[in-house]
Amino acid sequence: MASTYMRVAGALTAFGGIAWGVAWIVTPSSSDDHNLLEFWASVPFSVGLLALLTAMWVTAATGTGRWGRGFLAAEAVAVVLALCWTLPYLVDIDRPNTGVLMVLDLFWPLSMLGLVVVGVLVARARRWPRPLRYLPLAASLLLVVDMAFFWASDRVATLVTGSYLAVSYGILGVMMIRSAADACSSRSPEEPLRADPRG
Repeated sequence: MASTYMRVAGALTAFGGIAWGVAWIVTPSSSDDHNLLEFWASVPFSVGLLALLTAMWVTAATGTGRWGRGFLAAEAVAVVLALCWTLPYLVDIDRPNTGVLMVLDLFWPLSMLGLVVVGVLVARARRWPRPLRYLPLAASLLLVVDMAFFWASDRVATLVTGSYLAVSYGILGVMMIRSAADACSSRSPEEPLRADPRG
């Protein structure tokens, strides 16, 4: 069961990251000019994140303690609320960001910051095999990359950030699928997905 979740979640994670990354580069949005295609492409990315968090929950990737499990649940809520901010713009890209939407808008950066914490928890728990356990943290550093290139021209910042998004989440998704395949070939169907005991 865990391997099935990993395969499906890996495919959704890779597709979502690549789709949004490419759209980010080809049809970028700005605070003053939203692009409908880029907004639509962010939806599969959000779905991929929810699938990723579900796979982490099923495999106890952040550990079995309350802190690790609780933060996964909180991060999933943050991603859902961020997605709720996006949905109205899919039918009206020029909708003003006021009222409830202003509150929901806060959950985009909060959910991205939360992914960094989730990445640290996964790496520390060592429940996933190497190098997979480090890839969620690497992908979550998209926020850091975006901030690091804030000073650059819009085109350079968009190219770097979009490329990092597509590559990092693409690799993460592929490695999740590969990890599930390796687990299936080396264990009985009833045995749960486990990390390499050698660390």
